[in-house]
Amino acid sequence: MSTPEPDTLFAEFSPVSKAEWKAKASAELGEKPFNAIVWKTENGFALEPWYSSDESSDLPVPVAPDPETWRMCRKIPVTDTGNANENARQSLREGATALEFVLSGNAYCTHEQLLLLLQDIDTTLVPVYFSGEFSPTLLLDNLLSITAFKNNSGGFLVEKHDEYEAVEAALVNHGSLLENYRTLSVSAVNDHENGASASEEIAFLLAGVSDSLYRLQAAGIPAETAARKIEIVLAVGPSHFTELAKIRAVRFLLQHILKAYGAPTDHLPRIFARTSERNLSRLDPFTNLLRQTTEAVSAIFGGCQTLQISPFDNGLSVSHTMAERVSGNIHLLLQREAGLDRVSDPARGSCYIEQMTRELSRSAWSLFRDIETAGGLNNARKSGMIDSLIRKTSEKRVASINTRSKTIVGVNRYPGNLTIQQEENLSEIRTILEKRTEGNESGAFELLRINTIMNKTKTGHHPAVFFWMQGDTATSFRQAAFAEDFFRCGGFDIAGSAQLVPEESSFQTVLDHKPAVLVLCIAEKDPCSSAETIARNLHTLDPELLMVMAGKPPQDPEPLFRAGIDSFIHTGVNIIDHLTMYQHKTGVQ
Repeated sequence: MSTPEPDTLFAEFSPVSKAEWKAKASAELGEKPFNAIVWKTENGFALEPWYSSDESSDLPVPVAPDPETWRMCRKIPVTDTGNANENARQSLREGATALEFVLSGNAYCTHEQLLLLLQDIDTTLVPVYFSGEFSPTLLLDNLLSITAFKNNSGGFLVEKHDEYEAVEAALVNHGSLLENYRTLSVSAVNDHENGASASEEIAFLLAGVSDSLYRLQAAGIPAETAARKIEIVLAVGPSHFTELAKIRAVRFLLQHILKAYGAPTDHLPRIFARTSERNLSRLDPFTNLLRQTTEAVSAIFGGCQTLQISPFDNGLSVSHTMAERVSGNIHLLLQREAGLDRVSDPARGSCYIEQMTRELSRSAWSLFRDIETAGGLNNARKSGMIDSLIRKTSEKRVASINTRSKTIVGVNRYPGNLTIQQEENLSEIRTILEKRTEGNESGAFELLRINTIMNKTKTGHHPAVFFWMQGDTATSFRQAAFAEDFFRCGGFDIAGSAQLVPEESSFQTVLDHKPAVLVLCIAEKDPCSSAETIARNLHTLDPELLMVMAGKPPQDPEPLFRAGIDSFIHTGVNIIDHLTMYQHKTGVQ
């Protein structure tokens, strides 16, 4: 049996140049310009729909040791040492391979408490991380007193603050007794949750590492020693290619930082990834599983060493135990079913991802240099530079969500029905939404929706919407579907819809459904004439009825306003502003 030459498979197909592909795409687009399918990212650069190897060569992104496996980390809040230990052991039985204990004070840092916390956990095999509020030096001293902890390969995951920086040198020096333990962390998680873009997060991480290495060198600690004690902590959002490239860009640029400080690049700081919190839905939590799966794949393909997937719900929609286990199963599905642990750096060679990694690196490096010029990350934070950057980015993103040019399924489009458990916990959910971070993407919509729903509980009043469809059936139906989704996002009930004509029986049909809002979905050559007639008659019959027209307003909307039309809804309007107005006008308190 002969083996064919490898190049014979495509011998009959001639190469296709990018110019030919672009010409074909332009022909398919018709009157739309090619630029219409170019992605203008929030990171300050544009990406074409595809790239060739002629345009985008592979970047020398270093591969981590043991790149095929990632640590499946479970987060365990510690309010009772015994319960936390049982939760940790249960997590290991469910497939977790690393643990993160969230401490709420120094009381849990004593030798006795740590022994209880780590009881029956093989700390030579299970990496153990600590986060939350605690004294890192006190915790380290007591961990050093536990012989079995000597070879642990976890670390401290502490957001930077002045007290922590004051003891960095001690953490490196004393931490050297735990050879594989990372006692320093540089995190951009809070920046991400507050709304930072991917390139900003990368720049902040680079600046944080640079600041730490600078301080530690000044304290007489070589950069090589310091780098081996650093854990990079970042959050991964739902934009798959961007987040994948973000982690690759971090790995690529870190080696340049280490070189600048004279450290070898064969042992880069480890990367600990978390799934994002800023886009989670509290009212449609099962959509969070889709987001978390996408984020997990991005983190794994990007090359993180440890991944922590948060529970998809906070225990107010389903039980906390169920939320923990189902989210934890994402790890197992991706590893054991999808086999994502069998490939090293799977994104390498993808022209599109290589180009995105390159562009993110350029954008982040430019911002990193600006931060260094400002005196480093600490000075940039104190001067307000970092907050200003994040605020501008977040405002643009939130504006795109409020106008629904960016979709969050279950939040600003296609909201689902509440579960029985959610209906029992409305006040608690509302409290959580009111405490959301500034960069939160879903909270404003869900707070609007829950206010409408809770108004019924308090007053018995729940405004409903009826849709008057007229003219071309297909077009008016699409308008009604758009309007129904629009109002459902604000928690309004749907009273019904019908294909009607402007006559007395139709007016009575509307009134029989007792809506607070009527939406006119008229698909005719001159919809304004019909709308005036309908509005004038219904305003006479029910002056309290709020009438809205689906579609953009005409050049002169005044006749419609005089007839009784309140406003117009269409693609591009600020849905938050409109729904807030409709709540107020329909008596939602």
